[in-house]
Amino acid sequence: MAFTSDNRPHTLGDLIVITGTVANGDTSTDLSDHMSEILFAQVCAIKGSAGPNATTSINGTTVVHADPGVAAGGKLFAIGKR
Repeated sequence: MAFTSDNRPHTLGDLIVITGTVANGDTSTDLSDHMSEILFAQVCAIKGSAGPNATTSINGTTVVHADPGVAAGGKLFAIGKR
């Protein structure tokens, strides 16, 4: 798994927003270094059409998602508790 978080997360009280890039071929992203609970997460392909984005689910502090399906990978957006 190759997740690269963006440099500056956004915080709103006890909430945090994490954005970043997941590698092509990845199907899960662990966010336990950034948050204690995930409230929402989505992964979308960076360029072109790719695997189904609607299969995103949450398992504890891990986002389970479809393979982005493109060489550039996908962008992850997640909101959770710090």
